[in-house]
Amino acid sequence: MPPQTSRKRRNRDHDDYFIDSESSLVSAIKPGRTVVQRHTTYEITNQGLSTRRTVLDVPAAPSDGTHNAQPEPDFSSLWMTEIQDLPDEDNADFSFERLEPEDNEAPHRRRRTNMMDHPLLEWRDQIDLYVHELLRRESHNGSLCCAHCSAPEAKYRCVDCLDSRMFCCSCLLAGHILLPFHWVEEWTGLYFRRMSLGKLGIEIQVGHIDREDCGNPFPVNAVVLHTNGIHEVTIKFCNCMASIPRNIQLLRAGLFPATIIYPKTIATFQLLNHFQLLSFMSKVSAFEFYQTLARLTCNTGLARLPDRYDSFLRMVREWRHVRMLKRAGRGHAANGVKGTGEGECAVLCPACPHPGINLPENWQSEPADRHWLYALFLGIDANFRLKRLKSSSDVVDPGLNHGYAYYVENTKFKAYLEEFGTKVEDDVSTCNNHDAIKSASIRGGKGVDASGVGKTECARHDMKRPISVGDLQKGERYVNMDYFFLSSISNGNLLPLVISYDIACQWGKNLRKRCEIYPPNHFPDSDDRVRYLIPKFHLAAHRPECKVSFSFNFSLGVGRTDGEAPERGWAAINAIAASTKEMGPGSRRDTLDDHFGDYNWRKIITLASTFVQKVKEATEKRAEHVSAFEAFDNSLTLADTTQWTHEVQAWEQDGTQPNPFAAKLLKITENAVRLELAQEEEASMLETLTDHIHDDVSPSRLIAQGLELEDHQRILRIDAQALGQHSTDLQRAKVIERGNRLFRKIEAWCSIQALYIPGAALLRTRDEQAGGDEPLSTLNINLYLPSAIVNKVPCETKFLDYEYRLRFAQAHAALDELRRAIILRSQMYKSKDELVRGQRMNTRSLALIDKVSLRIKNSQKKYKEVRSALVPLGAALGKVGWEQELRELTDNDIRGITLSEDDRSEGSRVLSWIWLMSGNGIEGEGKQEALRIEWCKSRARAQRYQEECLLLQEEMRRVLAYFDKREQHWTTIASMSYLHNLDHQSQAGMRAYAHRQAALQHSFATTCRATWKELPNLIMTGVGAP
Repeated sequence: MPPQTSRKRRNRDHDDYFIDSESSLVSAIKPGRTVVQRHTTYEITNQGLSTRRTVLDVPAAPSDGTHNAQPEPDFSSLWMTEIQDLPDEDNADFSFERLEPEDNEAPHRRRRTNMMDHPLLEWRDQIDLYVHELLRRESHNGSLCCAHCSAPEAKYRCVDCLDSRMFCCSCLLAGHILLPFHWVEEWTGLYFRRMSLGKLGIEIQVGHIDREDCGNPFPVNAVVLHTNGIHEVTIKFCNCMASIPRNIQLLRAGLFPATIIYPKTIATFQLLNHFQLLSFMSKVSAFEFYQTLARLTCNTGLARLPDRYDSFLRMVREWRHVRMLKRAGRGHAANGVKGTGEGECAVLCPACPHPGINLPENWQSEPADRHWLYALFLGIDANFRLKRLKSSSDVVDPGLNHGYAYYVENTKFKAYLEEFGTKVEDDVSTCNNHDAIKSASIRGGKGVDASGVGKTECARHDMKRPISVGDLQKGERYVNMDYFFLSSISNGNLLPLVISYDIACQWGKNLRKRCEIYPPNHFPDSDDRVRYLIPKFHLAAHRPECKVSFSFNFSLGVGRTDGEAPERGWAAINAIAASTKEMGPGSRRDTLDDHFGDYNWRKIITLASTFVQKVKEATEKRAEHVSAFEAFDNSLTLADTTQWTHEVQAWEQDGTQPNPFAAKLLKITENAVRLELAQEEEASMLETLTDHIHDDVSPSRLIAQGLELEDHQRILRIDAQALGQHSTDLQRAKVIERGNRLFRKIEAWCSIQALYIPGAALLRTRDEQAGGDEPLSTLNINLYLPSAIVNKVPCETKFLDYEYRLRFAQAHAALDELRRAIILRSQMYKSKDELVRGQRMNTRSLALIDKVSLRIKNSQKKYKEVRSALVPLGAALGKVGWEQELRELTDNDIRGITLSEDDRSEGSRVLSWIWLMSGNGIEGEGKQEALRIEWCKSRARAQRYQEECLLLQEEMRRVLAYFDKREQHWTTIASMSYLHNLDHQSQAGMRAYAHRQAALQHSFATTCRATWKELPNLIMTGVGAP
């Protein structure tokens, strides 16, 4: 075969048609209602890729009369060509394309289009055709003879079968003996009328494996719920001497009975499985699903359907329960379902440490510096959306899962609350006013039986732990949350614990004392084996000392765990809160158990891809942060870094040692100064027994409010200037409305100021008279604070002192904001240079950087204004030394702390004074502290990513060991000797299921090994690798 030359793709324009002028087919072209298309079929043969193209004419789209008719090609026959072995073809597909000219005929290059590039646009032209086809199915196919026996007057066809031919009644029933839940239609002579096979007399024989008619049947008119609706059919039970119970006859036929004795309401296994999966994915309620079945049966509302909703709810609960027991292997247990232990049916996290399953036998004897790899990460949290109303009771609606899965056993839990509910008091918070602590004494409201749900789960992999979930009766009380936590570790595995809780700083304080009150439990004997941390997102709401003492970022041996796994789990389950709110207590617990199990299962089936993503991200970030720390460390003196290393290692080993991440120098803040002034005024009032002129506003509060109003004016001025020529009416209206509100506040404040500082009111009156009729703007109202009137009118010294102290703190706050904005801008520039590509992304990045630059400019302006006010105040009060601390701020002073943020070289650059100052003016200590904290944080970032890589490596090993252990477990079950005591069919089914589970675990392990084969090398190489 001669060598083939590469065939180039040509641009095509679908609006033009070209045919070889020398072809005899030209004479066939004539105007018509057809469009020429070429159908291309691609095939892979032994010789390579081949294509077969067929040119044919198809009907054109209906014209709407708005365009002139164009001549279109019309062919009376097919033109077929075949091209073999095209080496440069694209991926095999099917496409339709217009005819095109050859290269030497094309006047210009045209873009190639495919009819499937815009399928919806192409389909619009055939809407009429689709409607007509749907209408076409409303009638029979033209023949009323039976398609099977040719009998005349065949009136029936099946809606659910693909065969739409007409059948007589007997042939239709014979063909559906194994498909009794199909819907059929009867031809009335004018139209088709929908009906069920049950009305035509179909009967379902159960109790006989071969489905042959029983010699002594017992027929029952039953209601069967199937995926396509509600059916009324006749069930023929076997009534022979050796017959088995009727409910068992139904189960063996794949039908689930609603009752044990004389069942008349039945659901197919397909329906129950369908609803279970649908509720997992879409969180659809049972009521909505049942209403859907009713509409599938009759969507007109004219038929009177049997109401089996309550029976459906009962069957769903039973189905969930038996499926859970089956998957947990309880059907294979010698002691049966009654021997099920607490938490035995829960789906375990394969990546968490399980002694005896996926941990080395000698893990406890390994060096102490490796024990952190075997720590168990627990996350504790509560959810107040999952409340339950007082709609039933445990007597009327008992649970089926008696602590078998995730919910704690209800009887034991209630006895525990009754005994210890009044003995354990919630601590008074020494941190901020957290909602979790405030809600401890708040009930869910009138008519609420459970105010929410509390849980303990795996904080690393976001999976629910066995017997670790329970109801809350009165907010997030310690006595409830302690029970869920202690229940979660009740297996006594003696693992090191890392506990994440949004109020860990309070909850963990007296936990050991509370555990001594409770019944015997498995709380670790040594505090060294327990650490309490706060989730990263929640940490911002805590006090500064909590932010450094309970931070995942600064704690040794936690990797990049964020502790927020419980929040992600709640987000997935909140969708069913509306449907579980009015359930009975037992039904609600069983339903939540089922959803928690499915949530864990979905985590397991994505483990392979999840770890690939985590390892790639961790190794990339490890190299980045380790390199950054090494560069920073090399820029500092060896004496400093050696000292800091000793300090941080001492704190990591003993939390009672000084925390190197915490600032030791006092920081001046406006709130601290306001508190100090308020305390001074309180002491003064007690000494002199005098009241303020104004009942609600004291002198210090007057000055503080004046400074706040000045800040509001400054912010409003910035926003008003940001309005461009093309701003919307709404934007301008919002600024004006804010100005109006601020104007009223200023007026009220000025009236109080006139009481304390009458001279300010005098100056304001003079200015108003000098201004004449010129309208007064909110942005330009002079507040006449003491700094502005110190040399103009009399003003008490205390007002000058109040403003000086508040202004001093305000200046420090402005510098803090300035420094943060400079650091943020530097980080954004760095991220832009490393990550951003393309003009569009560059433009967006620069726009964000411009916003930060504006913040820097505004902070600089604010500092200058505040310092200008301090000058007359300091002179009047005789203050000295403050000008050396709060220097004049120039544009040259606004530069970063590192070399990359400074235009000057390393040998000539000097750190700007804004980075050297501290709250008390001791520059050397302030500089040293800033460098120490930044060095410790940089070291922590590098360490956390190094730890994360090692943790991921250990977790992948545990996952593989877990799957291998589960495979061995099911393989052992398949060969258990006690199975010989059962009948042959039961033995075969139990062994088959055990082998299937063993094969599934083997498949999981095989998939993970194949997916992760490159990850160990990725972890053990590169910058920062062990």
